[in-house]
Amino acid sequence: MPLRTDQITLGVLAAQREVEGMARLSDDQRLLTMVATLLAQSLALHRSVAAEHARLQLETTRLQKALSQEAPRRRYSLDNVVGHSKTMQRVFAEVHQAAPSRSTVLLRGESGTGKEEIARAIHYLSPRKEAPFIKVNCAALTESLLESELFGHEKGAFTGAVGERKGRFELAHGGTLFLDEVGDISPGFQAKLLRVLQEREFERVGGSRPVKVDVRLICATNRDLERMVQRGEYRADLYYRINVVSIFLPPLRERRDDIPPLVAHFLDRYNKENHRQLKVTPEAMQVLSNCYWPGNVRELQNCIERTATMVHGEAIRDLAFPCKSNRCLTQTLHHMEKEDPVAPVSSTITVNKVQRPDGSSIPVDSRRAPAVSRSGRCLLR
Repeated sequence: MPLRTDQITLGVLAAQREVEGMARLSDDQRLLTMVATLLAQSLALHRSVAAEHARLQLETTRLQKALSQEAPRRRYSLDNVVGHSKTMQRVFAEVHQAAPSRSTVLLRGESGTGKEEIARAIHYLSPRKEAPFIKVNCAALTESLLESELFGHEKGAFTGAVGERKGRFELAHGGTLFLDEVGDISPGFQAKLLRVLQEREFERVGGSRPVKVDVRLICATNRDLERMVQRGEYRADLYYRINVVSIFLPPLRERRDDIPPLVAHFLDRYNKENHRQLKVTPEAMQVLSNCYWPGNVRELQNCIERTATMVHGEAIRDLAFPCKSNRCLTQTLHHMEKEDPVAPVSSTITVNKVQRPDGSSIPVDSRRAPAVSRSGRCLLR
């Protein structure tokens, strides 16, 4: 039996009956026809995915080559994004290279590294800057709510749907749609999202009329998508669709040169909003530069704001930080279990109790407690 799809023969299915019986040739032919049809469809899908993957790899290679030729000749900057280190300059160069195109961008990196700000920068550097920039946090919604949020719904589609509502895809028509935490969507919704990305059209919940959209997609995740694909938790065809241009955002601990300008940026904004004139002493800046920052830029911003709010006077000194009084719960909150490669065992103090701001104390399991050096620096277990 030929393996046919769209009048193209992809192969041949050959079968031989081992035992002669009462079966008729027409029955065998009917069975083999169904099997050959299924095999042909599977083979065609496999070839289509492989061809798409090869095309995306070629596009990524082309962009990276153009970037490597252009990067040494320029210094890049982005509005509202601080980055003077070599790693962030490489990120900025990739953003400037990818922004003018229509290619889908996948932002990779730990939580708090500034993926949303990079997505905004890509949008405002693109020809779509006058159109809407719409963002959706995929991890914050259930599958049914996410479907209604992205695709919209018709009146009466479900209980509470009292009117027609446009989804985020329609609202972002002509502009950019930012899907944050795209690695957390369910397997069922992955298939629906794949169809939209392939056809550039969808149907509202409860509707039957196809809606076509022109949307530039930017996705972000802190998940290891490759491992998820390998374990069967994430569709490979969807992975190839969103992973056209990958931009990796480094964690703050790998770009420590950016900590002083980041501190200055956050403190300047705090001073303007609160009509103060706070400054950071060199000793305090040294404490900030030596921290591990598992929460990255977001954690640094919160630390600056918290310390600036509680400090007395016009200078933030090293003793003003919670880690100097054994009140830093960063490692406990983040459940850090790695070994500290730089902390000598003899220079650590085991914290059995942590003092709250109100003066009370709470017991802490010494196995999970943060190690604090005698200089007051939070260390990584």
